[in-house]
Amino acid sequence: MDHATLRAAVVAALADTESLNAKLNGVLAEIDGTDTAVDLGRQGLWTKTQVELLWHKVNHLPGVRALFEATAERPDEKVTFTEILERSKLPERQQSNEHAALSRISAQLFNEKRWPIENSQGGSDSTTGKAEMLYWMDSRVAAWWRDITQ
Repeated sequence: MDHATLRAAVVAALADTESLNAKLNGVLAEIDGTDTAVDLGRQGLWTKTQVELLWHKVNHLPGVRALFEATAERPDEKVTFTEILERSKLPERQQSNEHAALSRISAQLFNEKRWPIENSQGGSDSTTGKAEMLYWMDSRVAAWWRDITQ
């Protein structure tokens, strides 16, 4: 096995170990009654421990920070992609790239591309004809996130 292949295998094993650790900590917290899981439908079950683990891996990304901040400020309300852009001050392409990075990092941690924020495609704008993404954070997840970032 060459050096690059071996290195890639070790990096993958470390990511798997981190993901398993987060999952097991979540299960243990559920068993102990110290952490509850919130079912976010398509985004799966989330615990505060998992949100914290993900946040510590993505908080350096200004677009992801803007996404979390905007949705946590208005829990259970839909926030548009345009609102996220206004907050992050990033070009649209960079904001989208940071959402992709959030998905990649989540997949590395949890073996699934999922977020603690729900999303859906909105309807088409009557003037531009363009549909934009909508995002919202469950109020329980928003409370966890605020606690994590305090």
